[in-house]
Amino acid sequence: MKTRVTLLFLVFCIELFALYEKKSDITLAPLFQNNMVLQQQSNVPIWGWAEPHSEINIYSSWNDKSITTKSDLSGKFTTNLETTVAGGPFQIEISSANKIVLKNVMLGEVWLCSGQSNMAMRLRGNMPKDSILNSSTEIENANFPNIRLFNVTKNYASSPLSNFEGQWKVCNSENAAQFSAVAYFFAQNLNKSIDVPIGLIQSTYGGTPVESWMPVEYASKIERFKNTQKTLDNEKQNKIQYTKWLASMKMLDFTNYSYENMSAKLDSVLPSYHEENFDHSDWEQHKLPKKFEKQFGEIDALVWYRKEFIIQNNKTDKAYKLLLGAIDDSDETYINGVMVGKTKGWLLNREYIIPKGLLKEGKNTIAVRVLDRSGGGGVYKGNLCIKDENNVVVSLKGKWKYKMLGCFENPSAFRLFNDNFNLENRPKLALSQKSPTTLYNAMIAPLIPFKIKGAIWYQGENNVPHAEEYAKSFPLLIKAWRDIWNHEDLPFYYVQIAPHDYGSNNAPILREAQRLAMKLPNTGMVVTSDIGSLETIHPANKQDVGKRLALWALNKTYGKKDVVYSGPLYKSIITEGNRIRVNFDNVGSGLFCPDTALTFFEIAGKDGKYYPAVAKINREQVVVRSSKVKQPVHVRFGWTDTAIPNLFNKERLPAASFSSEMMGIEGNQESRRQTRNNE
Repeated sequence: MKTRVTLLFLVFCIELFALYEKKSDITLAPLFQNNMVLQQQSNVPIWGWAEPHSEINIYSSWNDKSITTKSDLSGKFTTNLETTVAGGPFQIEISSANKIVLKNVMLGEVWLCSGQSNMAMRLRGNMPKDSILNSSTEIENANFPNIRLFNVTKNYASSPLSNFEGQWKVCNSENAAQFSAVAYFFAQNLNKSIDVPIGLIQSTYGGTPVESWMPVEYASKIERFKNTQKTLDNEKQNKIQYTKWLASMKMLDFTNYSYENMSAKLDSVLPSYHEENFDHSDWEQHKLPKKFEKQFGEIDALVWYRKEFIIQNNKTDKAYKLLLGAIDDSDETYINGVMVGKTKGWLLNREYIIPKGLLKEGKNTIAVRVLDRSGGGGVYKGNLCIKDENNVVVSLKGKWKYKMLGCFENPSAFRLFNDNFNLENRPKLALSQKSPTTLYNAMIAPLIPFKIKGAIWYQGENNVPHAEEYAKSFPLLIKAWRDIWNHEDLPFYYVQIAPHDYGSNNAPILREAQRLAMKLPNTGMVVTSDIGSLETIHPANKQDVGKRLALWALNKTYGKKDVVYSGPLYKSIITEGNRIRVNFDNVGSGLFCPDTALTFFEIAGKDGKYYPAVAKINREQVVVRSSKVKQPVHVRFGWTDTAIPNLFNKERLPAASFSSEMMGIEGNQESRRQTRNNE
């Protein structure tokens, strides 16, 4: 009997040990948090990590069901949850050795919101210069508990990552103020119309090109980037050396610091070089204005600049004006050891008054402390000079002495340079957030395969210098995302770049590439020619951008066929003697012009030379002619960087610019070159 009891006890211990072995602490992928939204009526992937071969139990309250899965040899587990119709709040329990309870989970519609700065621009604006229309009122009213916001922290990487930082937040005045304005207005319109919870995943990075957002195998199909994989492989060793370099320096942790408190802390631990008679003869020098990135490569840093200048034959007992152009992000500026001004704001031109008596006959000194926390940096543009009331007294362009005191590892961690580890011995990194595939690796790959309904996209400004190439690269991005999400007709709605002086006359070609991308199924384009701003690349009216994106989704994705979702889109032309008839799709209730005459139509004959044309609405067509073109062949519309045309449908949605010369997704490049030559 004793032997039998002993055997039973051993069996019990073995079974208990085996059960314990199958359970371990769980880590979930970052998107699975309290307050999240899961796509309704779907099989929704959920994944995470545990010890290899662990058993994981998952319970969902919306259907009162439990499922069991196991982690693989690497410790990763992936399974699907079956979701029901929209609603909530619900709860998910994931258990193994530990138990994770996700609360306030909603079922609804999930959209990925991506692109560069116009999608990234927050509801509170990029103050003090770039504002959002009626921002204060919009923020005050931004209380939509069924809209949930997730902002992926900015990052880039040379290989795909599995983790990132971010947090699901319930939409209220505080959270919405920090979130993408375009995405917020998109969700607001959807929520009001279809009355289900909306989840937004914002993955944006200002000043970035389209190729940064696609996997390497797609970026490599673009001729300029055919060697991308080799560059990525080489960067891995560079990154190891760079990480060692950073780790060898003292770090200041600025998590939860305001910009002002962070700057003050840096001042308390670092030397100041504003003194009038400081000897900077052993400092390095370079010419200003120039971005940090042009001089130093990709780096966010604190730099002191100094320069000596001569005042001759001028009265020193009067006030002068100091102009330093735009500085990114902030500056403190001193003349002869006395502060004359300080400003935070990368878009603002610095203009400071030099008090009477501060300038001296002969040698004077200017010192500027520049602090850049992220993105571009430096004294980067403008006419650097000292002026009296009418004239430039001293030009400050040209060579300046500089000393870099440290750099940011990320926006929350600052590394202090020392004698052994500084700018001079910094390992060089070849890649940045602007390099092919780096943003995909860090900010898109970790999201996959989270179930999304579709994507909205606002980008293109950074590809204007390569506008012809965009006709290939942009459709590649759309195909890439559809492939990686295994969703061949994933809804993809995007915004055409607004009127602005891009400095190259290439914007019409890029807009045409965007228009032609609608040949891909289940895509749609928002036109912004009537709501742009020639003064800034970041127009203030994000309300209509978000609303127009929602119109596409409501009609094409949610089946509201009574919704007019687009302005007129070029369809075809008919040549009749000395005139051309232009046919349009999406005329809505009819074509409309708010003015006495249509603008920005041009016409060309066989010689390819374009002339301004007289254009008139004739029912659902526009008839175009010019006395200078007897036998017209082609017509184009809105064909300048800054064009603000006035053709709409009666629903007041603007017509997209076009050229009848463009032949397809990649187009006829010879025709495009000829077009540019004639401008």
